[in-house]
Amino acid sequence: MTRNRRPAISTDERDMILASLRLYQQVHEQTGGDIPEDILAIATDGDSHEPIDLEAIDDLCERINV
Repeated sequence: MTRNRRPAISTDERDMILASLRLYQQVHEQTGGDIPEDILAIATDGDSHEPIDLEAIDDLCERINV
């Protein structure tokens, strides 16, 4: 059986992750979802899945920001 483990990240790294997620939301809202291709490739793991929606990003930010 495998356990889900949280990766160990520093406070600085957590803050950068949160800022990046908020920036993604801001760009999405300002452009109507026209995210740069290189960023979208990261968000979708090279198109292997859909990117999470803005509400899910809000939820993720709240979970990370503990």
